[in-house]
Amino acid sequence: MSHRSSFQSSDMFPREIDIEICLKTLKIYQKMEGDVNCVVWDASLVLAKYLETICQKKPDFLSGIKVLELGSGLGVVGLTAATLGAQVTLTDLPEALPLLRLNINENKSKIGSMGGYAIAESLVWGDSSSEILKEEFDMIVLADCVYYEEAIDPLIQTLQCLNNTITKKPIIYLTQELRDSDIQKRLWDTFYEKLSEFFYVEKIPEDEQHANYRSPDIVLLRINKK
Repeated sequence: MSHRSSFQSSDMFPREIDIEICLKTLKIYQKMEGDVNCVVWDASLVLAKYLETICQKKPDFLSGIKVLELGSGLGVVGLTAATLGAQVTLTDLPEALPLLRLNINENKSKIGSMGGYAIAESLVWGDSSSEILKEEFDMIVLADCVYYEEAIDPLIQTLQCLNNTITKKPIIYLTQELRDSDIQKRLWDTFYEKLSEFFYVEKIPEDEQHANYRSPDIVLLRINKK
């Protein structure tokens, strides 16, 4: 049975995302209705296109490196990194994996043609027993992952665990749309404060981002372990 046959086609529609530097177009299936991990968010496009922008200046930036995406959702960022040559593990909650794996399968030939690789695995933030936390990655990416108060501490804990490996301290790229509601503002402030306790956090200026995929409402951070 194909991945796509397990979904009702009437419930989904594809979105095409051009990766201009390598003349590839990703096809990302999203659902008409569902949770936050069922649609393409603007912050994911900002991060995906930022990675492409770096590769325009440094063509080998992602070639062969190990990348982990947290809270992958539909996989826009991770699949872009894989199409730019990275070996990517995309992660999310178990219920998000079928649609994520559908999108990996849909774009597998394009990714492979560029020397990249992508797989999807379950990762629950805060689960210190996960085998993924024992692996070493060169880079961690995450887009629009700060939504729920109860997820902040587990996310920080997971980022710390991923930086406690023996030889590698992965660079982290994070995007987040800054929403207007008081609750979301407070959540972001809380997350940023806790993140800054353990990591060096640098805001990447808009003029260093992709010319057509940037916004004053979406913050892009480069993060390193202290």
